[in-house]
Amino acid sequence: MSKQDEALAATGGSTMSIKDILFGSEEENAAEAHRAAVRAGDVPADEVTTDMLIVDIISQHPIAAQFLMDIGMECLFCPASQMESLEQACMVHGIDAEEVAAALNEKLASYRE
Repeated sequence: MSKQDEALAATGGSTMSIKDILFGSEEENAAEAHRAAVRAGDVPADEVTTDMLIVDIISQHPIAAQFLMDIGMECLFCPASQMESLEQACMVHGIDAEEVAAALNEKLASYRE
């Protein structure tokens, strides 16, 4: 494996483009759009959606970490996964993101009751 391939593998196969550097990556933009929707009242603050970053889900709902690990996302705390949306993480693991978000929201609601 070449040094370039090793470096690419170490970053999870992603590279930053000039566009990402200047305007933010798609993940960063999606996270900001979600935060704006919460501020506008379009999305409940405590609802998990598929466009949320894993790091944001865990910081807002620490109990979500165990739930996500229980469904097969053991690499949850890997630095590369912290910039993935729930949808991207589910895609990597072959899991339906909408079902995971719904189940996680149901689990979180049961803790609030």
